Amino acid sequence: TPVPTDQPTKVTPSPTPVSTTANQPTNCESTETGFLGYDLVMNDALKLLVNEGLEVKRIAKKNQKVQFINGEKSDITYHEWMDGAGVIPLDEGGYVYVSNSENDDGTGGVWGLYFNAKHEIIGFRKLLGDTTWNCSGGVSPWKTWISCEETPTGQCYEVDPDPNSEHHLTPMQTLLGGTGGQYEAVAVDDRGINPVFFVTEDKWNGALRRVESSCSGWGALHGTRNGCTLDTKYLRLRPNQDPPSFTWVTDKGVGKTSAANHFPNSEGIAFHNGKLSFVSKTKKEMFTLDLDEETYEEERTGLKFRGKGSFKGQPDQTLDDLDSNYMYFT
Repeated sequence: TPVPTDQPTKVTPSPTPVSTTANQPTNCESTETGFLGYDLVMNDALKLLVNEGLEVKRIAKKNQKVQFINGEKSDITYHEWMDGAGVIPLDEGGYVYVSNSENDDGTGGVWGLYFNAKHEIIGFRKLLGDTTWNCSGGVSPWKTWISCEETPTGQCYEVDPDPNSEHHLTPMQTLLGGTGGQYEAVAVDDRGINPVFFVTEDKWNGALRRVESSCSGWGALHGTRNGCTLDTKYLRLRPNQDPPSFTWVTDKGVGKTSAANHFPNSEGIAFHNGKLSFVSKTKKEMFTLDLDEETYEEERTGLKFRGKGSFKGQPDQTLDDLDSNYMYFT
């Protein structure tokens, strides 16, 4: 396991052939059953461990043009250093897979891979450029993608991948990042009238920020719409209380101290059913905040983790499946 640093870690992947087959279960088996089952099987060709029941298919490869269902190929090649990604629904049952590139020196950004309702690839285009180390981000309630830079002066940008939108191909920098930081991922609590965004920072004292907008929709995070305001606060954990609790403070210094002491180098974050879960790659722990009760739980990531997964390394991105009790890691 690499030693955590303030900089993103890059690992050069080796070439792999396409395959959709899986082999024998690993020793991470369980007698429990679920949405997909807890057994993991090895896809030999792609060298991936996946839940039994999942099918795996490689749909694109870096520096190669993308094959479309109509026999044509994309004008541009698929990007390098793929990192955080999301799926955003479009009209007529189609959808777009938005994917960040964690490339450096202004060559990062966001690309969109477009599918029709039959899950066939019909397009590929660049949606955001001239950014650096776009690590992760998150999907907004109004079906846009927020992409965050993980540099000392990084920012978070909003991209509208819908070709029919007036904001398509006109990405804008949001105010989520304030004066800049090594930002990682975004989650949204959209239960109320006003959306609440949570942003992690991959730094030893990176404060977890809570940003509430007074409006929603395009422009709610840019400071460009009249009447839209943003209220930013930072997470402070109180582990010595019974039960452990937390609060949101306006003092960023207090938030940074809490991060350094309890959740350094926070990475993936997910909101589901009133609870906010995020991981610290340095401590290899997941924190789950009950946003209504203002209490939290802490759990080590590993073989005994929720879902009995095989996760052993440093946690990065997370996804909490809305229809089951699965938590996915990369």
